Amino acid sequence: MTTTPSIGLDDETGTTMTRTINRRMLLTAAAGIGLTGALAACSRSSESGGGDTDDTDGATTVRFTFWGPAFYQEFTGEMVTAFEADNTDVAVEQEPAEWSGYWDRLATQVAAGDEPDVINMDGKYLAEYAGRGGLADLEQLGIDLSRVSQGDLDSGRIDGTLYALSTGQNAWVLLANPAVFEAAGLEIPDDETWTWDDLAQTATTISEKVDDAVGLTGGGSYADLTIWARQNGEDLWKPEGMAVSDDVLTAWYQWYLDLQESGATLDATATQEESTLSMEQQSFSLGKAGLSWAWTNQLANFRTSTGSEEIVMLRPPSMSGAATENGLFGKASMFWSISARTEVPDEAARLVDFLVNDPQANTIQLLNRGVPSSPEVLDSISGDLTPTDSYVAEFLTEVLQEISTTPAVQPTGTSTAQDVFTRYLTDVRFGDTTPAEAAAATIEEVDATVVTS
Repeated sequence: MTTTPSIGLDDETGTTMTRTINRRMLLTAAAGIGLTGALAACSRSSESGGGDTDDTDGATTVRFTFWGPAFYQEFTGEMVTAFEADNTDVAVEQEPAEWSGYWDRLATQVAAGDEPDVINMDGKYLAEYAGRGGLADLEQLGIDLSRVSQGDLDSGRIDGTLYALSTGQNAWVLLANPAVFEAAGLEIPDDETWTWDDLAQTATTISEKVDDAVGLTGGGSYADLTIWARQNGEDLWKPEGMAVSDDVLTAWYQWYLDLQESGATLDATATQEESTLSMEQQSFSLGKAGLSWAWTNQLANFRTSTGSEEIVMLRPPSMSGAATENGLFGKASMFWSISARTEVPDEAARLVDFLVNDPQANTIQLLNRGVPSSPEVLDSISGDLTPTDSYVAEFLTEVLQEISTTPAVQPTGTSTAQDVFTRYLTDVRFGDTTPAEAAAATIEEVDATVVTS
């Protein structure tokens, strides 16, 4: 059984790539990581590299896997070199991959009992691995967690156990192009008071006033759906599946349909085509959209692609017109986890501690894996940040103070839910189904994928 690929901007890198994962691979991994509950006590195959001792210098090998394009692999390699210089008794064996092949490879390794010791983890797959006993409890391994914010820690917990440590935070925001707003005769909105109706009206005006441009592009993802649900006093997830109610999900689908019918965004065909394009080819990058949804760590890429350093970030609108009620949340850009079967837990923990807390490591990484939640770490790299990076860090520091709760963790089995949201929203846009029908079908389909223990 295979999944339908969803093509778009990767949350963490801002790089266009195909998001696919074979469900059979994950189910095979489930068997491989042992549903008996005795995984933590199991030893790794003797053929595994983890825990081996280097014959030349006596160093203990720690296998380390992570995803990302070439430049991620380059700066991560520099971080590893710095770690090894400070930890001469450890040799790190790097196993990088692009996002598109990372998860299939990891699932195969886990099924074979040959997964790396330190694992780059993502929120949508966290429950898949932690829920089946594949990840270690990081609070039991001596990692210094004192400088990590409570929100970041909570984002890596399942049922109270810390299985993943955030590399830094992003937030789902709206980007605005002042040049397009000026052409429409509009001021940049006050993002502390605007509502969804204000956003729709602003987008409609841009489409009407600016030739060959639309008001808003992007969105329609789990991120703005989470924001929408939180504004309605709900959440996207619960352990049994989707927590958002039928009525609230119907209203979300309806909002995007109304936006399309008003001409404030691209039509259904153009929206579908845009999702297959690279960032540089998309409407917002070409100056043909006034607003677009994006992650905060994508700002630098969008400023480069538009050729404008004036692109600004705006908080999402709210139902009430109050920024403290806009449902915004800090998303862990990605996580570091440690295999529950590692034979080198101390060395693996030292590597994770270094990646998260060491000033030298963070000076190399900067904001590529999100904004550090630790004021001390952020201060240590402030002199090396670009003006855009400084703006992102200051923006996140300000808006995340308005957040009171962390969204629920996505449950086991639902890693392909985004494809479901996208598919039904596309059907709504093309008129193949109504918002109410799409909402009911979405909840039923996603809930059916939940794996219970």
